[in-house]
Amino acid sequence: MLRGSRIQPRRGLDVIKRALATHTPLVEKSCASITPPYAKLIQNLEHVRGILNRPLTLSEKILYSHLVDPQKSLAGGGKIRGEAYLQLHPERVAMQDASAQYAI
Repeated sequence: MLRGSRIQPRRGLDVIKRALATHTPLVEKSCASITPPYAKLIQNLEHVRGILNRPLTLSEKILYSHLVDPQKSLAGGGKIRGEAYLQLHPERVAMQDASAQYAI
């Protein structure tokens, strides 16, 4: 029979004691492989800002920072929607299929 946090022994049975989980040391993990190259992304974004010479939306900042060659891709003054292809170098791609499953 349990009362509070104590276990009452029954006749002829061993007493069960609870204990906390033992601590295991964490293995140091290098985050260099999963950290995006922020310096290169910011440098690309500065080139794009110089070419377009206008404020950028958040989606444009994310998209244009991954351009392979901003000078070549945005040579038409930024009129690319429906007229040009962009060469992108993304770090990760998230996709969703018809069953709403994500894959990275």
